[in-house]
Formats: sequence, structure tokens, C-alpha cells
Amino acid sequence: MVGPRHGLSMRAAPGVLLALVLVGLSAPALANTEGKTALYEVIFHEPYRGAWKRLTAPVVAANRWLKGARGIWHPARMVTVDAQHFKVFFLCKVNECAANRITVIFGPGGHHAYGAFRSPAGTQILGAPNDDTRRALLKVLIEEPPRE
Repeated sequence: MVGPRHGLSMRAAPGVLLALVLVGLSAPALANTEGKTALYEVIFHEPYRGAWKRLTAPVVAANRWLKGARGIWHPARMVTVDAQHFKVFFLCKVNECAANRITVIFGPGGHHAYGAFRSPAGTQILGAPNDDTRRALLKVLIEEPPRE
């Protein structure tokens, strides 16, 4: 409540209300990839979390380390795809990094994700990326040195 009994005057109420609205409007901006270099930092927030779950749904049952992005992460790399700059996030399975790894690019706004996933069963392309995005994902997947 706002009023003299609660420490705020009615004249202060519009300013307080405006501040609360502005904080509420800026909250989604916090859930972007700016300043984040690890996949787990990004998928902590929606819509990235939902995009990650949809992306990994076909493979997570047999690869539980993907749930919650549990594994060894490497700092994201910047790539240019179709004249736009994106971060490619990398994650691999602990003690099996060379054989179990994933690279991920989130589309603008984080509502869609694209990935290249390698396991002992082979390499899969996830999320139906275009050819340029697929090439960028595979390049990082292949070039990133394993770290155990």
C-alpha cells in the first residue's frame, strides 16, 4: 500500500510506480548473452532455457550430462553468420570431452537454438540451422581442443 501511514506520500507514489515498471521492463534484457561466456550462464534464464531444452530433447535421454548443461565449458567464441555476430557456446562431458561435446548458437532473442552434437554414435545437427550456421557450429565443434 502507498500512503502516509506506510511512509510514502501519494505524491511519491507515481515515481515509485514508474521505477517498479522500469525495473520490470529491464528484467528480460538481463537474460541475454552479453557478458556471458558459459552455456550454463545463459540457459539459467528464459527464453534460453526453453530453447536449450527443445534443442537437446532428441539426445538428452541417452546423454544426461546435457541436462542443465553439466560438463566442461569453454569460453564462447564469436562467429559471423549471414553478416550477423553470434556467440558459439561449447560444452563437453567430464572425462569424455573428445567424444561427447556440443556447440550451440542461440537465435536473436534466445527463443530458438541450433546445435552440433558429437557422441560415440556420431555427429548430429540439432535445431535445423541454415547451412552457414551449421558450418559455424561444426567448425567450433571440431576445432575446440578437448579439456578434461
